[in-house]
Amino acid sequence: MLKNLEQLILSGNFKDAEALYHKIDFQQFHDQLISIAYDNSNILYYTFLHYLLIKEESVELHNLAFSLFVNALTPIEGAYHCALFHAERLVALTNEQDPETLEHLLFLSEVPDKLVSNEKALETCHKILALDPGNKYAKETFKKLAKKK
Repeated sequence: MLKNLEQLILSGNFKDAEALYHKIDFQQFHDQLISIAYDNSNILYYTFLHYLLIKEESVELHNLAFSLFVNALTPIEGAYHCALFHAERLVALTNEQDPETLEHLLFLSEVPDKLVSNEKALETCHKILALDPGNKYAKETFKKLAKKK
């Protein structure tokens, strides 16, 4: 199935790739898309994901797009900037109530392009810790940022 999904996407046959997407479990689709994108860093994988997002915007698809850009597609220039767009959509779609999606902003404050300011990262740490007081990532990031002040 992995090769079939890859062939459908790379040939631009998004309609059949979409049919396959609807037949399989989302986690399986997620894992397969990330895997084939690692093997071949082709922007068509994101183009297909964007095609799906146009039809049905969802937290799951934005999360997958974020993962695609911060993992498999990082060699593509602007990948972290694209990830930021999806992270911000995730935060909006979850009404700032999901610590995991808020963590994406913290991650983007640490990448070489530093797409999230220290101030925004501190604010995000506070939001995460209000929702999940034991969140280790937010605590560690908060400590690092507090030292920089």
